[in-house]
Amino acid sequence: MKRSRAIGVISAAALFPNIARAQDMPKLRVGYSPAGESLAQGIYAADGGFFAKAGIDVELIPVTNGGAMTAGIVGGAIDIGPSNVASMAAAYAHGLHLNLFAPSIIISSSAPPTTIIAVRSDSPLRTAKDFAGKTIACSTLRDLQQAAVMTWLDKNGGDSKATQFAEVPNPDQLPALAAKRVDAACLVEPFISIVKSDTREIARPYDSFGKQIMTFGWIANKTWYDGNPALVKKVTAALRDSARWANANQAATAQIESKYSKVPVETIVAQNRQLFGDGRLDPRLIQPIIDAAARYGFLPQQFPANALFAPNV
Repeated sequence: MKRSRAIGVISAAALFPNIARAQDMPKLRVGYSPAGESLAQGIYAADGGFFAKAGIDVELIPVTNGGAMTAGIVGGAIDIGPSNVASMAAAYAHGLHLNLFAPSIIISSSAPPTTIIAVRSDSPLRTAKDFAGKTIACSTLRDLQQAAVMTWLDKNGGDSKATQFAEVPNPDQLPALAAKRVDAACLVEPFISIVKSDTREIARPYDSFGKQIMTFGWIANKTWYDGNPALVKKVTAALRDSARWANANQAATAQIESKYSKVPVETIVAQNRQLFGDGRLDPRLIQPIIDAAARYGFLPQQFPANALFAPNV
């Protein structure tokens, strides 16, 4: 290198140390969706400063839903992102190992519900038995929600085989319920809070899996994961720290979610909020979902939950 060019580089680094450090940071493409918190932990980790603190330069990649997230990670357009356990299990059953390496959403029966089976406030339906011959709307068929609802029906005196299911996107479920095109809907936030006066909660379907389950976890593109062992450790630590912070600072995460979703902060604050896992992956929190998906034919067979885990987690 010529002396004049070397001086120029040194001077730039001295004058703009933040730029120099940013150029040295590894780039990480993180998938997220601002439509609810299930796919939002990445923006909390980014805007909360946890990736930057770990020395990671993040590019946030917006996706429309969990299916797009998984497709982006499999295709290599996204390095990491949260995905639901039933989708991971389906991908695994089709020969796609997505390297589950950290928890994301943890559902606890002791926490306010973020998913419920709801009916119109004037509906006569009250128990699992009442749903024989009725139709329940789920956001995606043959996936996490439907497996949970079917498990609830069969564990509480109903008959999942006698119940119909309709695939209705979350924003369209309330109009379908009001118009009596469906008899019940598997509502998620923010819709639970928006229509409290017009609906009645029948059950919390995820409670049928146990007192605590993991519905979403962080998956990685296998090529990226295998090629970046040191970065994986930093990312995992940053996600763990961001989960603890998010659980303890919901007012701050509401501000971040509002920034990306354009939903008023007051609306987000009024919702039941998601809780994030801040420890190691626990197969016991995942196995009931895999077992249910296999029991209802969504998977060709059962398999141990830790088959989804990335190496050395």
